[in-house]
Amino acid sequence: MNESPLTRTLIIAASVIIILAGLKIAQPIVVPVLVAFFLAVLVSPAITFLVRFKFPVGVAVTVVVISLFGFFYGLGTLVANSTDQFIERLPDYQSKLQGWLIDVQIKAPWLVDDVKQRLSELKPTQNALSLLGSLFSGLGSVLTSIVLIVFTLIFSLLEGQNANKKARIALDSNTIEYMKRFSKLVQRYLLVKSLISFATGVLVGLLLWLADVDYPFLWGTFAFFMNYIPNVGSLLAAIPPVILASIQHSLPGFIITSSGFIAINMIIGNLIEPRLMGKSLDISPLVVFLSLIFWGWIFGPIGMLLSIPLTVVVKIGLEVYPKTKWLAQIISQ
Repeated sequence: MNESPLTRTLIIAASVIIILAGLKIAQPIVVPVLVAFFLAVLVSPAITFLVRFKFPVGVAVTVVVISLFGFFYGLGTLVANSTDQFIERLPDYQSKLQGWLIDVQIKAPWLVDDVKQRLSELKPTQNALSLLGSLFSGLGSVLTSIVLIVFTLIFSLLEGQNANKKARIALDSNTIEYMKRFSKLVQRYLLVKSLISFATGVLVGLLLWLADVDYPFLWGTFAFFMNYIPNVGSLLAAIPPVILASIQHSLPGFIITSSGFIAINMIIGNLIEPRLMGKSLDISPLVVFLSLIFWGWIFGPIGMLLSIPLTVVVKIGLEVYPKTKWLAQIISQ
């Protein structure tokens, strides 16, 4: 019996809702697996490179995984130390800010009185701990699932070496071609985006180090992660170090750091990134904003970091298949 278009639409909508509800409920498992898959896509070229030089697959996977998690362990240790020191010094920054406001109060008392009163009511250590706790809660949940990430990553890398053979046996040539195009585009996007984010973090850290702003490594790492969120991410990454520079060096610090962030974002965001990304990031600003809300609701803070990569993966998947190409055009700019 043939189903009406309305019935088919309702069935599809109900299926999507059930899948999304399942993803949200299974967040503690799905998030580490997603992180592992993205890491597998990023490091698979390194596996291929080592295999070409006659490394056994198992040895190549072991070397890459150990190197990857050694890097993240070192990064996490440095970030944790910088964060602890920053929280300890928050009362000092508050005192400096209050002294600066006293100087400004002579010229603009109407502007400073309310700000000073609110500032005196702040509890910087507790507020910072609450903010950092909510910000990195998703990351913390991932770190607690480190074993699941490691094993998923290892098995994904090992399975990826045999994926082509299995695909030739199980799938027709057209489907294999779609899968190859899809995997190639996704891998290129994630690799280029990660390199651009790394360059952004290095430039931000170097800028703040030259400007003598405290904890440049912490803010550079923050800029690296926030760069995965277009438009909004660069603004969020700039706010804490610019405020800190203003507290430390008054108006010159504000001018130098804000100008530096604007220059970095203009050069990388408007010149370098569009040329390297091509059309992969050609997504409507409305879709970008909605994807932040949607993936953040499904997967929490980690979902916000992965929102654009996930949306781009969906867009690429729609583009490579002719019957769904029109959907990809709808979410494009």
